[in-house]
Amino acid sequence: SYALWRRCYILSRTLQGRLNDVSMILAAHATRTKSLHPLEMSEYTPESKQILTLISRYIRLLSLLAYASFTKSHRPILTPRGYRRLVERGIITPLERQALVESDVAPTQRHNAVLLWIIKVFLEGKEGGHIKGGVGMEERFLDTCHVIRAQYEAITGELQGRIPLAYAHIVQVLVDVVLWMYPLMAFASGMSLGLAVVGTGLLTIFYQGLSDLAKQFLDPYDNEKYGQGDESLNINTLIAETNAGSVRWLEGFARSPFWLSALDIKDGDLSVYSLPVNGLTAELNVPRKRRYV
Repeated sequence: SYALWRRCYILSRTLQGRLNDVSMILAAHATRTKSLHPLEMSEYTPESKQILTLISRYIRLLSLLAYASFTKSHRPILTPRGYRRLVERGIITPLERQALVESDVAPTQRHNAVLLWIIKVFLEGKEGGHIKGGVGMEERFLDTCHVIRAQYEAITGELQGRIPLAYAHIVQVLVDVVLWMYPLMAFASGMSLGLAVVGTGLLTIFYQGLSDLAKQFLDPYDNEKYGQGDESLNINTLIAETNAGSVRWLEGFARSPFWLSALDIKDGDLSVYSLPVNGLTAELNVPRKRRYV
């Protein structure tokens, strides 16, 4: 049971990491303004920033719909009322809601359409010249999208391929029988009342506790409520971290302290960015400060 929980945890973290990779790749290859002065900041072009913002929203939507597809706690999002609520909260547009609801696929498979939206926006942005990069970059991006698809499909497969529920039930029956029979065995063997009570309590704590823990590990997303509402893997935390990661690279590289072209690197014109390995002394730092005033 712990192996299942561990695999689901690794798959969830890998899915989160590959979604971050999509944002990182696009932020690094988005077109930027070229400053005329080497000390001016470089920013995204308006067109490339719109593409990055749109894809970051689709990443958040993909994560939300994917987790809703295999967790009962978030399954109401996939209902018509849930989609209307997404429109009201500004997570999707009415047109996107219509496309998802009217798609001829199961409600638990509609996140696949969002992944295709991400790929389509990337291809159109690259064709329009707003995303730079060659064949290798495009291949890397599409490979990352393939890994994303494989991760959330693997989570579904792990949940469907766990041990049969009948096996978990028979283990629970065996534990209950052992716990019920122990007091009878204790009195039949002439054990003192105090020792029998202590032994019964210890066996109940350890056997029943291990049984409950095993059932929670077999239900990492608390679909069967073995955790009594406490998810082993907190879906809200995973979604929140993915939401934060969707804009981390976009905002982190929004303003760049340099704009290097291939010609600058070829000519070796990097003197403005070159600093001593051991830093600057106080005497050398004075004239350098005046250059930036």
